[in-house]
Amino acid sequence: MSDKHWQFYTAATSVFAVLVSVYCLSEDITGIFVHLYYIPILIASYQYRERGLLLSLFLVMVYLLLVFFHSPGDTRALVEGGIRGLALLAIAVIISTLSGRIRSHVEALQREIDGHKKTEEALRQSESRYMELSITDDLTGLYNQRHFYNLLQAEIERTERYGRPLSLLLLDIDDFKRFNDAYGHMEGDRVLERIGATIQRCIRRTDWAFRYGGEEFTVFMPETERDQAEVVAERIRTEFAAERFRPVPGCEEAKTVSIGITGYRHGEEMKDFINRADRLMYEAKRRGKNQVCASP
Repeated sequence: MSDKHWQFYTAATSVFAVLVSVYCLSEDITGIFVHLYYIPILIASYQYRERGLLLSLFLVMVYLLLVFFHSPGDTRALVEGGIRGLALLAIAVIISTLSGRIRSHVEALQREIDGHKKTEEALRQSESRYMELSITDDLTGLYNQRHFYNLLQAEIERTERYGRPLSLLLLDIDDFKRFNDAYGHMEGDRVLERIGATIQRCIRRTDWAFRYGGEEFTVFMPETERDQAEVVAERIRTEFAAERFRPVPGCEEAKTVSIGITGYRHGEEMKDFINRADRLMYEAKRRGKNQVCASP
């Protein structure tokens, strides 16, 4: 509640209480009409706590003063007014105290709920991160072999159901073992990182890329004919061949890849599909490496 709202409520409540008091006293009304005076005190004490309690005290004092000036010589009226005033003040104190406790409990409960929500969100993020790590190769950022088999099987089933084309690329870094033996695994890891980045840069959003194992990588391309897959494969081969590596000072090397491409054949097993791409990849190596070999 803003200060402006508080000031308005204070003024309105005070005027209301005084008018009720004057009316009731001037007409000698008792009973339920006098209890109208309780309304601003109850509201102020519950809603505004400390400030409401001060307002209630002010209203009770106004009520007592009005009783005193209205019946200056009537001891009974003064005593009854004093008792009623004290009762009103006691009610205000009780309500204000209970209100404070209720609000403290509500706020504590809200903090606990907020804490649970943050914990649940952290758990969801951790679960999502764990899931991502479980299907991703740390070094290249591509998906791993296990995820490859799961996704490819699902894509084959979809291809069988709708009769749509599906192409598979299998690629291997040429002479990677020689490079690793000559310059060490850290330099070899840089080559793997670079080929991962090249593949991600060259494929489309609808394609899926994986580190198949060691220096072998694979990409399957839904809704893609073999000639379209060849265009992507050639882009990967060309861009990676243009990369330059400096494993030691004064030494610059280029690396290449051999790529096999095949399309899915209706009714075949997943292993036959993969093995055919694998044979084509080795055929590309046999023909001299750094080239793309596709099935007819």
